Amino acid sequence: MNKWRWPRLRAGIFTGGFTLLEIVVAIFIFAVVITTVFGSFRAVFSSTDAVGGDVALMASARTCLARMATDMESAYIADYPLYRVPEFDDPPDPYRIVGDATDLAGIHFSRLQFTSLAHLVLNRDPRQGIARIIYYADQLPDDSLVLRRADDLYPFPEFEESEDDPILCDHLLDLKLVYVDDEGETQEQWDSESADNAYATPRSVEVRLKVGTSSRPILFTTRIPLHVYRKAKE
Repeated sequence: MNKWRWPRLRAGIFTGGFTLLEIVVAIFIFAVVITTVFGSFRAVFSSTDAVGGDVALMASARTCLARMATDMESAYIADYPLYRVPEFDDPPDPYRIVGDATDLAGIHFSRLQFTSLAHLVLNRDPRQGIARIIYYADQLPDDSLVLRRADDLYPFPEFEESEDDPILCDHLLDLKLVYVDDEGETQEQWDSESADNAYATPRSVEVRLKVGTSSRPILFTTRIPLHVYRKAKE
C-alpha cells in the first residue's frame, strides 16, 4: 500500500516580495491617484457653490425687476390740461420723469426719478399717497455696489442719497435704462420738463440689469410699459 509522502523542503533563501524601489513607486502612483480624485471632488463642490450663488443672485435680480415693474406700472403723471408747459422761472413739475446717469466706481449707472402710487410703507408710517421714487446706484463701505430705492411721499423733500434707503439689488455690476417714446424711438436720458422731449413722458422703459462678479456676470433685460403717459406737445 502506497503512502503519501510530503515533499521535502529544501533549505534556501526566500526570493518573493517587493523591492524598496517598487514600494516607493507604488506609493507615488497611489498619491497621484488620490490627489486627482480629491481635486475632482473640490472642482465639483466649487461648481456647486458657484451654481448655488448664481441661483441666489438670479432670485434677487428677479425680485428687483418685479419691484421696478410694480413701481413703473403704477406711475403717476400730471397730464393736460392740468399740466402746462413751464415758463422760464416756473418751479419744476413735482410729478416729472427724469432719467439721467451718475458715475460710480468708474461705471456709468442710470438713475431714474418718477412719481408712483406704489408707495411702500416703512418705519411704521401708515400714510399712503403719491410717492417720488428714485433708483440709484450706491457703493457700500466694502466697495461693493448696490441698487437703492428712495421713496418719499408728497410734499417731496430735496433728494439726498441715504444708507437708510432700501437696497433693491446687491452685487450690482451695471444698470442701463433705455426710454422708449410714442414712436418707438429710444434714448438713454429723458426729462419730461424738457422741450427736447416735447414735454412728453416715455411710453415704456427698457431695463438692463447686470449682477454677479466680473468673472461670472448675469444680465437681465426687460421692458416695462407705463400705463399712463403724456403725449408730446405739438
